[in-house]
This record gives sequence, structure tokens and C-alpha cells, in this order.
Amino acid sequence: MAPVEGDLIGADLIGTEVRMTESSEPAAEPPRARERELARNDVADAAMAETGTIPRAGLAATLRRAAVVVGILVWFGVRRVWAALTGWLPGGASLSGPVALRLAFERLGPIYIKLGQLIASGEALFPAAYSEEFRRLLDRVPAFSRADVEHIVERDLGKPVRELFASFDDVPMAAASIAQVHGATLPDGREVVVKVQRPGLAALASADLRILRFFAWLVMKVSPLARGSNVGAFVDDFEANLRQELDFRHEAEAMREFNEVMHVFGNDRTRAPVVEDALTHARVLTMERFRGWRIDDIEGVRGSGYEPVETLLHGIRSWFQTLILRGFFHGDVHAGNFMLLSDGRIGYLDFGIVGRFGEDHQKGVLEYVLGFQQRDFGRVADAMILMKTAADAERVDRDALAHDLEAIYAPLLRAPTGEATAGEVAAGADDAFQIKDLVPGMIRTGRTHGLRMPRELVLVTKQLVYLDRYSRAYGGDDMNVLTDTRLTNTIVQDSFVAMMSA
Repeated sequence: MAPVEGDLIGADLIGTEVRMTESSEPAAEPPRARERELARNDVADAAMAETGTIPRAGLAATLRRAAVVVGILVWFGVRRVWAALTGWLPGGASLSGPVALRLAFERLGPIYIKLGQLIASGEALFPAAYSEEFRRLLDRVPAFSRADVEHIVERDLGKPVRELFASFDDVPMAAASIAQVHGATLPDGREVVVKVQRPGLAALASADLRILRFFAWLVMKVSPLARGSNVGAFVDDFEANLRQELDFRHEAEAMREFNEVMHVFGNDRTRAPVVEDALTHARVLTMERFRGWRIDDIEGVRGSGYEPVETLLHGIRSWFQTLILRGFFHGDVHAGNFMLLSDGRIGYLDFGIVGRFGEDHQKGVLEYVLGFQQRDFGRVADAMILMKTAADAERVDRDALAHDLEAIYAPLLRAPTGEATAGEVAAGADDAFQIKDLVPGMIRTGRTHGLRMPRELVLVTKQLVYLDRYSRAYGGDDMNVLTDTRLTNTIVQDSFVAMMSA
């Protein structure tokens, strides 16, 4: 079977259908109005690129945006009330509170879509019905115009598209709330993909964040639950994540670091796309184009001529190597970001989400993983305490914590009932567990024992779940990423290499 292109950009663009319809192009604007808008966007984008912070919106801009936000929320709120009173909506659809809010977020655009994705992953912080509904959030928007693409590329890279690339596809490969990606060819003939940020995001984020901070202050004034959940800190974390995501130079640096780790280990079979430094800036990321099979294309991988289980094990080992050597890891290894390349190597894509442990946590997380693999929950408990997740480690009942951790994680370690189908892998189906059940259990157990779960610890656990899912899909009853001795042995070997290279 011939290889097909995998997901080249990652979480923002997974499964995105580009619809280049008449409505995809912005309505014609008077030239002066268009020039003013471009100038405002350029000022905000340049300020963020230079300072690394999202600029603060002026009062007038904030009020204009607030009117839009309130109007959309009220519109969907009225529809929700109407549905509750009459039990009817046009087309026979139902509209619960979570559905209404999810639809409103989709209509409000990129910043609220990213916020909704955070709500979807915060199972223990938000009502279950909302987290579940927000997993359906559509990060799917019309492509922005070629004129905007050319303006951003020229503004960031200093030259027009025609001088930088031998060819540049008019129609994007995919489009999402934060960026869209175009295929292109360099003057020397190499194929690349160019990720271009949606215009005006810095200006939009500055207004939306100011509005969100006001809402956070308001609900904390009136709700003891909001004060206890520290909604203000949640908005702070959201801003920090958004600031990283809106500067593509962070993603480029993560890809370089990944390839550096592979070099240290002599691992020439796994790689991230090579970044074209001269063609990359805050809003433009140019990288090598990968071709091959997504890891959930089980039929394609098995028909590729490469040994699938051995290849998968090597790819998983590579993921652990970055964690062992540098304390960082790819934080979104869903099937679209993990590929078998057409030359037999493993490719990791989309480094927009990267977890990173400090030196004080790095040893603890390795103990955490090894405890998993040995089914030694006392060791897992010790690792969590070692990572200083407890305000008072002396008061933690280590044996009770180990018992509760075993109750939560045991489904992760049960023998699978058989190989998963490609559809089950893509959908996240598994006989033993679901991520949505695992993570809230982790956080609840932590609270019970006075532990604060670091974001990175939750994130690394989610990646272990993904990797285990692929193992079960290809290896059946004989393979579990958390108990497979082939992986345990390589982690020990790589740990020695890391110590020798320190």
C-alpha cells in the first residue's frame, strides 16, 4: 500500500476539512479600513514577538469585543431557555446547557476554542457534562485568504512569498483556529510545509483575555466554589499556554531539541521535522515535509514492509529518551502526531504541546514510570512524594496512597482482550480504561492525600495511555507499554547513557 501524508501540523489541524468556498474569503473592505486593520494587527503581533507577552488591549477595543461576546452568549442562552420551555428547536435538535456553551465558544472564535479545549481536558476541574461536551468542540474554521498569508509571511520573514519559495500552494492542506498549513517547495527543490498563523490573533487574544479576567473576578466574588477552584489562576495558566502557542519559535526550538536528544543516543531512526531557521519566525514555521502512515493506520503500517511491533517499540523508546535525558516530552502523541515514515523511520509531529520537568522532578518522574512498569505502586507513591507534590510529606500515609493508586491505575495494566481495530485506536476505545476516567481519579486521589498533581505529571500519564493503546493495537495480549520488559530494559539502558553524558 502506498504511503499517504500524515497529519503534518498536529492537534490544531487534526481531521480538519478545508472548505475554500466563497464565504472563506473575507468580505471586501474599503482599502483604508483594510490598511488600518492590518496596521493594528501588525503592531500587536510585533509587540508580542518582541516582548514574549500578549499586549494589553485598550478599553475601547475591549468593550467592542465584550459586546460581541455577550451578544453571542445571550443568543445561545435564549435558545437554551426556549428549548427548555418548549422542548423544541428548529430541525428537532436539543440544546442542553453544555451544548449551548460549546456552540457559543465555536462561534466566538480561536481564543474561546482553545479555552474550550482546556475545559475538555480539565475533567476534575469542571462539571463532567461540560468536559464531555467540550471534547466535541470543532476546531474547524474557513481558510483565511492568500493575501493574508502573503502579508504575514512577508512581514515576518522580510521578503515576499515568491522570492522565498519556488512554489507555494494556494489552497491550504488544513486550517484551524490558530493557523493553517500550506505545502511549498524551496528553491533547491526540497518539499516543506509552512504553518502560518491566523491574522490578528494577538490583538484578539489581548481583548479576550481581559474579558476572561473580568469574568473570573466576577464569579470569584459571587461563588465560594470559584474561589476554592482559583479561577483566576486558571486564566493565568491559560494565558501562559496561549502565549507559548502563539509564538511558533517555541515549537521550532522543541523540534530542534528532540533531534538533539536523538543524536546523543545515536538514534537515527526517529526524528522530528527539520526546521528551516531562515524561514521561521513568531507567526511562520517552515519545516520538512513528512510522508508516511499515521500510527492508527494499522493496515497501512502492516503493509509497509517494515516490522510493525519492532518499529513501534523503537518509536516509544524514543519518546522516553527525551524524558530521560532532558526531562521534556512530546505532550500530544495522538495518532496524527506519531508516524511511520516511508523510509522506515519514525516521525514525531506537532511540538506545540511539550511537557517539561525541572531537575528536582526529573528523577521522580522516571521512578513514577518504572513503578508503573513493575506494578509497584509503593514505588509510584514514593515517586509522587519525591516530586514534592505534598505540602507536608511527613503526613502522607504512603501505604494508603499506594493502595488508592493501585485502584485507579490497575485497569491500565490489565491484559487486553485482543487487538484493537484501526477505528478503535482512532476513537480512543479500549476495553480496560478511558483517559476521561483515569485523570479525574488521579486528581481526586491526590486531593484525598494532600497532594497537588503537577500539570506535567497528568500530561505524561495521558501520553502513556496513548502509547499503551498503540501497543495493544499492534501487539495484542503480548504487549503492554507499561509492563513490557523490552521497554523496561531499554529505559534502564538509556538512563545509564544519560548519566554518562551528563
